[in-house]
Amino acid sequence: MATMATGRRKSARMGRPPVGRDGEKVSEYPQVMIRLPRATKATLDALSGLTGTPIWRLIDQAVAVYVDQMPDAQRKLLVGVRERRAHERNSRH
Repeated sequence: MATMATGRRKSARMGRPPVGRDGEKVSEYPQVMIRLPRATKATLDALSGLTGTPIWRLIDQAVAVYVDQMPDAQRKLLVGVRERRAHERNSRH
């Protein structure tokens, strides 16, 4: 009887592959708890079920579209605020 190899390949990884933006692990994303109107939550659930897209990704895409549609001056202000907050967060650690 032939013996099967019992060693694992070093390239094989356990668990699900990262599916976040840029190949990141979604489990390492910060969590946000928000309250939504029931109709909005129902719409997110229906969109997620219909498209197979996780709710976090639908919200991520909606925010990106919202930012893209902002006037240039507001978008530049947003970038500045985001960078300042990131700098403040990093300087505390």
